Amino acid sequence: MTLLHHIEELRAELWNCNDGEECRRIEAELQAAEREKAALDEAFEAWLANPN
Repeated sequence: MTLLHHIEELRAELWNCNDGEECRRIEAELQAAEREKAALDEAFEAWLANPN
């Protein structure tokens, strides 16, 4: 599963969540996945700017 797919699945789970504790767990996992994606995007942009 790709990171983007994982993020989309977490968003879908959060949308359908009706248990407060579970929603907080999903939201925390989603935020962590989004931070990971942002870090990967930043590293890729840096590589594009200077591939050497």
